[in-house]
Amino acid sequence: MKIYLHRALPCVLLLMILFTSRLVLAQGGPPMLTDDSGVPGDGKWETNFALEYEGSKNDNTRSFPIVDLNYGIGERIQLKAEFTWTAEKGDNLANRFDNITLGFKYRIFDEKKDGVSLSAYPQPIISFNPEEEGTKSPAFGIFLPIAISKEILDIDVNVQAGYQILATQKQWILGICLGHEFGESFNLLAELHTTFSRSTTISLTGEDEIFFRGGTFVNIGSQIKLSETYGILAGIGKDLETSGFSSPNANYYAYVGLQLLM
Repeated sequence: MKIYLHRALPCVLLLMILFTSRLVLAQGGPPMLTDDSGVPGDGKWETNFALEYEGSKNDNTRSFPIVDLNYGIGERIQLKAEFTWTAEKGDNLANRFDNITLGFKYRIFDEKKDGVSLSAYPQPIISFNPEEEGTKSPAFGIFLPIAISKEILDIDVNVQAGYQILATQKQWILGICLGHEFGESFNLLAELHTTFSRSTTISLTGEDEIFFRGGTFVNIGSQIKLSETYGILAGIGKDLETSGFSSPNANYYAYVGLQLLM
């Protein structure tokens, strides 16, 4: 059965979130791959509407639209629902519905009270476009990260580590993101983000587990406050484990988005 959600749902969701609100700069999270430990606040919505690119000139994936909805309950809980449409190289944008990611973030420690901010953030995933050949959709998975945040010498330090299972794929994910605010409207970000995949091989001595790095990206980005309502998110980076900058096989990451709070 074909999925036609990409023709209507993004427009409906965008209209739902176009209300006035006060925008505050986040510390980590979009446009970076590393999420932070913060939550929106009681009764507040944080919504990101974005385009993401990952891959090389010869082999790439463009995700658009990405609709990322986040809602705060109290001062420690965040609920998340993210919907993603993707297109491979040569396809039109929003070629197919990719996945749904749900999430429940609980902030265990608060930096103002405990000296450091710590959150657990389990995220079930439903993929309608599994990568494994022969795998019937949908595929189910879960991402189990923790995030730690602390301000050190006016630098916001965010560290996220987690384990992701999606169908037969298993990955360890680790990221560190540094942020510094310039005035009240501009936040500069820098990030190192890596993944380790695990595979099982059969040898003469039995089963062996092998860990191999799936990609290490160095990214820079910014969160720009345009008004009390809207902000722009932008990030770009490169996979250090692929070819040089001029090579068509070099892998890049890019993110451009609009952030709104209500």
